[in-house]
Amino acid sequence: MLDTEQARGLLHRQDASLVSVRSWPEFIGATSGYSYIKPKGDIAGARWGHAGSDSTHMEDFHNPDGTMRSADDIATLWRQWNILPSQQVAFYCGTGWRASETFMYARAMGWPHVAVYDGGWYEWSSNPHNPVARGARGPESSQ
Repeated sequence: MLDTEQARGLLHRQDASLVSVRSWPEFIGATSGYSYIKPKGDIAGARWGHAGSDSTHMEDFHNPDGTMRSADDIATLWRQWNILPSQQVAFYCGTGWRASETFMYARAMGWPHVAVYDGGWYEWSSNPHNPVARGARGPESSQ
């Protein structure tokens, strides 16, 4: 588990990834994803790790029968955003459940240095001094 300061320390490092496991609309700031979280956007410098169509789905990681997609499929999604098994990787979402699920996938895939930023967007967005990104962006924005 990481706290906010530890999560902030991973930003813009080539040997680390702070990974947003939120829907694309959440990541770009079209929605917060939650009725009780008002700020929209995502952590500036974070990498998009995929998720699902909204804050209650994770279909990017699931086969149609609900089982986990193959490790190769998931690694390909992450590699597109420069999220690599050689890095220190910390997953977060809005409140924690999606980050926990992807943490378990990464562990099952044999990734050795994974963690969860438990506070996620809920905690990060509560401090107006934390940098926030909004709008469409690509993998190069997190370098």
